[in-house]
Amino acid sequence: MDDLYRDLIIDHYQHPNHRGSLADGVSANEANLMCGDTLKIMVKMENGKITDAKFEGGGCAISIAAVDMLLDYVKGKRLSDVQKMSGTEIEKMLGVELTPSRKKCAYLGLEVIKKIGL
Repeated sequence: MDDLYRDLIIDHYQHPNHRGSLADGVSANEANLMCGDTLKIMVKMENGKITDAKFEGGGCAISIAAVDMLLDYVKGKRLSDVQKMSGTEIEKMLGVELTPSRKKCAYLGLEVIKKIGL
């Protein structure tokens, strides 16, 4: 793994920008039972666009870094566009190639946000 990407993942894991809660948003949650990662994502929307997003929960460095990067990305986007995203886009954000078991960790945030509004 390239050191730049490793440092980026560790930074998002240790200092996530979006950890917290939103009192008046919509939310969804999910768990990865294989490794114990749990996430709840809350979003505020206006005119179909995400204006704010937070997460609660815990997990491994890949899981937390991926959800934090995802929430950076989704602000200002339409929820309908976010729901069309694939895991490949998450891997591009992380900048690393993942094993199948690590993909489940990295994709958990995307799975959760796709459940919002359904």
